[in-house]
Amino acid sequence: MRAMTPAEIRGSIRNADERVRRTMLLPRALGELDWSVRDVLAWRDGRARHRGYLVRWAVAPSGAARPEGLLLTIARAPGRPDRAVMCTFCRFTARFEEVALFTAPRAGAAGLRGDTVGVLACEDLACHARVRQPPLRGPLDPPVEEIVAARVAGLAERIDAFFADVLG
Repeated sequence: MRAMTPAEIRGSIRNADERVRRTMLLPRALGELDWSVRDVLAWRDGRARHRGYLVRWAVAPSGAARPEGLLLTIARAPGRPDRAVMCTFCRFTARFEEVALFTAPRAGAAGLRGDTVGVLACEDLACHARVRQPPLRGPLDPPVEEIVAARVAGLAERIDAFFADVLG
């Protein structure tokens, strides 16, 4: 992923109004991020902890890449804290309180009517880092590089599908 400017990030959020884009708190140390190990820029808003954001580079029909982002709102789902839950994006399993139900208003008229799309995701939205962790490997498993590459590709596919569902 290549770097984005604050203006590109703010302008990319497709399912939020101008007030939200103007007041959203961008990730700390944005200029120091290692963009080469990211498929998506994902973070929680430090001022509005119920909000999260996903921003990626999308390829337009013309072939040009442009930033495309979504506003997510966290919804605490009732549940038992002794349960494990799987993140939809990275497919890692975590304790119940480490995975949250996020909803994203659909773009356009559907979103204005209140239509949303829900997803269970890591509460810290750090899926890009989890998929790159070297796995514990057994004697019959493929090489670590293949496992990590498959995880990264799967994450990209699932995030693309989520964006398509929200923006479609």
